[in-house]
Amino acid sequence: MLIMKSFANIVSVVILFISLAVYSNDQDPYLKVSSGVAELGKNWNAEVNVKTTDLFIELHELSDRSGVTLISDIAYGEHYLQVLDIVTSEIKSEELLPVVVFFHGGGLVRGNKVLPVSDLLLTNIPTFFAKNNMIGVNANYRLAPEASWPAAPEDVHEILNWIKDNIESYGGDPQSIFLMGNSAGGRVVSSYLFHEPSHLSEGPGVIGALLSSSSFSTNNGETHRNYYSDDLEVREALVPLGLVDSYSGPQIPIFLWSAELDPANIEVGIGEMYAKLCAKYQDCPRFTQFQGHNHISHIMSLNSSYEKIGIELIDFIQSVLD
Repeated sequence: MLIMKSFANIVSVVILFISLAVYSNDQDPYLKVSSGVAELGKNWNAEVNVKTTDLFIELHELSDRSGVTLISDIAYGEHYLQVLDIVTSEIKSEELLPVVVFFHGGGLVRGNKVLPVSDLLLTNIPTFFAKNNMIGVNANYRLAPEASWPAAPEDVHEILNWIKDNIESYGGDPQSIFLMGNSAGGRVVSSYLFHEPSHLSEGPGVIGALLSSSSFSTNNGETHRNYYSDDLEVREALVPLGLVDSYSGPQIPIFLWSAELDPANIEVGIGEMYAKLCAKYQDCPRFTQFQGHNHISHIMSLNSSYEKIGIELIDFIQSVLD
């Protein structure tokens, strides 16, 4: 009888621990996101995009978005997509603050500075910078098939013109601007950086760039043929890798990163840009592969309990400012 009672007690304890573990995983958003991203693996497609987004919507519902002010849909050009958002801290600084301008992904054909499924996502990026003593900017840009080359560098040019003229009134330093882009947004940023005809009259107008999970080459797909050219040789000269070859302007500090769960073609793209810049300057850019992340989870993690990458972003920015 004593043995039976002891066995029953052991079974009860085991069941309790299992129940607690299941409850913990179901209720802890951090664990749910980390395990969810890992389960999605290195695949990248529309379904994985949606599932990753869903994981982070729940996480950001619990994030701290207090202490900042959002100013939405400021026009920097005449096209309906030429708009940007600014996020500033409610604690006003006596000094002008660095400015970080983020460009979303979407394969040059889709995307928005705020995801349609939730205004919590992508706004988390400028919010993160505003909470870390900077001015955060989220920018839209013209998309294919309506837009074609050189729309991307032209839009960055117009954004920088607007920032140079107006950002001081929001507490930003027009002489301390960083550009940041994920996926196709990294292509947009680098298209400007290495295309001297699109630069401002005084030069690039930025002091650093952060390029994440991006491809910088071309392919024979319809989007690239329509956006750049049907001619492969012309396309290869106009994509960022080709522009690096012809660029003769000042070297711009760059932070490249990929994710552990990025698809191989993205890893190759980041590697190609890294090798190209190393060879050009005999001085390699900063590079990191963020573990436990996929193609978009690293940027979606900013300003959340799952955020582990921000310290490296801030460290890069501070190293340039110093």
